[in-house]
Amino acid sequence: MVGLFRTLLIFATVYIVIRFLSRYVFPILLGNFVEKKVSHMNRNATTDNNPTPRREGEVTIDTPSDSKKKISKNTGDYVDFEEINN
Repeated sequence: MVGLFRTLLIFATVYIVIRFLSRYVFPILLGNFVEKKVSHMNRNATTDNNPTPRREGEVTIDTPSDSKKKISKNTGDYVDFEEINN
């Protein structure tokens, strides 16, 4: 009987703690996380949208450095083949 009462008391305590955390603590933590992410994104957006000033009519092409795959000379040879039906 004591074991049953103790188990029910533990379940009730865990339930009350989880309800308290979900109602008060989690929203505060989530709000702080979202505010940090929004401010970080705003900082990045303001620095990325201000490119260096260029004269009118000047054309520049920005390409990423890894735009093409680099294949080494030692990858092997291409072998053409035919299917043979027996």
